[in-house]
Amino acid sequence: MSVRSSGYDSDILDQVLCCFMRTILRLQESGVEKLPVENHLPEPLKSYMKAAMGLFTGGEPPEITRIILEAEYDVLLHNLPGVDIETVMGLQMIKELSFHIRFDDDYYRYLLDTCNLWGNTALEYACLTFYPKLPDEIREKYGVNDLIRFVPREKMRLEDY
Repeated sequence: MSVRSSGYDSDILDQVLCCFMRTILRLQESGVEKLPVENHLPEPLKSYMKAAMGLFTGGEPPEITRIILEAEYDVLLHNLPGVDIETVMGLQMIKELSFHIRFDDDYYRYLLDTCNLWGNTALEYACLTFYPKLPDEIREKYGVNDLIRFVPREKMRLEDY
């Protein structure tokens, strides 16, 4: 059974994933200088993303970042009775991606390993903007060249980050 066909992908999760793809592209281009990227997420994800990006750009060490992100996550869940799985997964993805992208040596790996949770919006953004903008060695390492080989250049949205 595929995770994607089980209904775990969602519009909110796609928005979070696209936000982090944009974050990675900006990191490649100019480091943290042009971060955070614009955040149009619904609340409470918008506020949580803002807090996560504040820690991300503020250069806090992993121990402090993890404690703050987990505390914020727990408080949000405690104060949102009846919260749905879509919101919880979005919050969890923000927590994990902001931590892994900031502290992993290969920050592409975690995001790319979540691809079974990507819906149509995230897949489209990845193929038309994210994958083509990755460094050659990363595209080769993760086999994404095959995913973009047949995408016409005029269909790509290379400035959408």
